Amino acid sequence: MSRKSKTLPQSPEIWSGFLSVRIEVLCTALDLLSIDENTKKDENEISKALNVTIKEASFRHEKRPETPAWDAKKAPKTEDERHLPSIGKRPDFIYKFVDPTAESAKNHEILLDIECKRIGNNNPLWNLNMNYVDKGIKRFDLLSHEYGKDSIDGIMIGYIIDSVKIEIQEVINKALPGNIEQINFKNSNKVEHVITKYFRKNVSPADFNLHHIWADFTKIT
Repeated sequence: MSRKSKTLPQSPEIWSGFLSVRIEVLCTALDLLSIDENTKKDENEISKALNVTIKEASFRHEKRPETPAWDAKKAPKTEDERHLPSIGKRPDFIYKFVDPTAESAKNHEILLDIECKRIGNNNPLWNLNMNYVDKGIKRFDLLSHEYGKDSIDGIMIGYIIDSVKIEIQEVINKALPGNIEQINFKNSNKVEHVITKYFRKNVSPADFNLHHIWADFTKIT
């Protein structure tokens, strides 16, 4: 499959509805999430706690969607993909969309990959904001990871553990690769969602939407 080809439902509104429900659930789950100072120090512990509130948010949602797989390995869809370096990589969460309009086994399932990172601390020994870019955003266009492959959407979740959202955004925007739009958060809500266009060079499809959902835990104890 060429890089520019797209794996989509024949009716894009089906995917759009699937996506919007999952984003609503994630935003609710992040709003429900409360973490203590010790949990703030460990990204995996935050994601474990988020997994619990995702289940609660999914149950509360009128459509009661399934919960995503947490820390699950990416699996090959075809025999040719078995030995790719991206196989076995593990986004923090994965939603699986089953396309009722698919015309092949390869396109029957579309994954919504979600990567979660702590942000806010600019310690030069472990710069969380640079990590959001280098170990998060870039994985959606690296052959070593291929997050969001065969999908037109992916999600980055940012756990703000200190600093101010606008300052974090400024640092991250300066570090973004040139093929992605800058992040533009506009309010001070605990949870906020924005979309950036990502014109991918290595992973199919090239035209991609990267959703950023940031949650502020600077005042949560």
